[in-house]
Amino acid sequence: MNVVSPELLHHLERLQQESKAGFDSLRIRIPIDGNSLSLYHAGKKGDKVRFGLFGRDLLTTSLMVQETQMMQETIHFVCATLGRKLDPVTGEEPGRGIHEFSPFMMRGRLTHYNAAEVSLLLLIVAAKYWSITADDAFIREEEQGLIAAMKYLRAHMHDGLFLEDPQRCGAVRYALRATYWKDSTLPGHTDPEYPVAYTLVQAEAIAALRSAAKLAETLSISDQAEELRIMADKATEHLFTDLWDEEANYPLLARDRTGKIHGVSSDALHMLAYLQKEAVPPEKLAGIVKGARQLTTPYGYRTYAPGQIDYLPTAYHLGAIWPFEQVFIARGAIVHELPEIFGIALRAIDALEELGFAELYYWDEKSGLGKTETAEAEGCDLQLWSLAVPGAFSHLLTNGA
Repeated sequence: MNVVSPELLHHLERLQQESKAGFDSLRIRIPIDGNSLSLYHAGKKGDKVRFGLFGRDLLTTSLMVQETQMMQETIHFVCATLGRKLDPVTGEEPGRGIHEFSPFMMRGRLTHYNAAEVSLLLLIVAAKYWSITADDAFIREEEQGLIAAMKYLRAHMHDGLFLEDPQRCGAVRYALRATYWKDSTLPGHTDPEYPVAYTLVQAEAIAALRSAAKLAETLSISDQAEELRIMADKATEHLFTDLWDEEANYPLLARDRTGKIHGVSSDALHMLAYLQKEAVPPEKLAGIVKGARQLTTPYGYRTYAPGQIDYLPTAYHLGAIWPFEQVFIARGAIVHELPEIFGIALRAIDALEELGFAELYYWDEKSGLGKTETAEAEGCDLQLWSLAVPGAFSHLLTNGA
């Protein structure tokens, strides 16, 4: 992809050393299911924990750094806390992964199970862990949880699309306005008109189905492996039809009951990390590369392009730049052989050195100034998955995707 200079690797090694104190400050030991697990809070503001244990953040960080002990303890934590019942207040349903371990009240509901993709990430991380370690015994120990996550995934697949719908748990909406990682809002929407298919989650569902097929071979459901692979192929077809803006030749943000939700978003680049090279038609890939040029900044790719509805350079998910996302964009660039994309995502390294391991960055093209998220914008100045960026880039540069 790129020539890796010794200076860059040294730069990353130094940032990794700096990140260790941050990891230590976020570390917590917690008893779960008879085990004492070493886990990590999601973020701190000053000396105070602002965000506690989040299933998505722990799995995402594990996938970024691919440290096997972290992966194992995170897998166990998420399996042990999977939903078991239907609850319209928390969003819980059987097999649904935990979002916020200590739930927060918003709009009369709790955030406890307000993330659609945690169970999908669980399957992806478990399959990655197994490919690294060949640890059949651990995967079989977690069989009950992994199969529950697979059932959840299957239950949400309808005609090739992963559909999110609060009616499944008996509610009309969730506490959060969107239930994937960009959970503050969708542009132009207070809430989606459910059911909704998020394009990035669709890509994660494809990867989760392929991961489930691999895991099935060592579990008691080996007879389901081929069916899961067929489901993944079908879901891929629907990603590039039902969730594609043909006029713009760019992925939609989502599709809900009322129709298409358009937007030039980093989701299009992010999703490539979850898709096999042969799965993406060349003309679609070219459309992503062209459209994503609107997202470039000196700090990497911003979440949402200027000039669109609800865009602000200081908007949490509709304009800001998230360091962790640059890793997934870079991983997708390696898989799909996009050196231009990789190089821009790699700018996150300079941003970390200049701005620290903050939750997100702002860059206003009018002023040309970058700055870390401020207190009034509700950002953390120490974020778990930002701390993982140097190690993740080191892994990508030395080992590939």
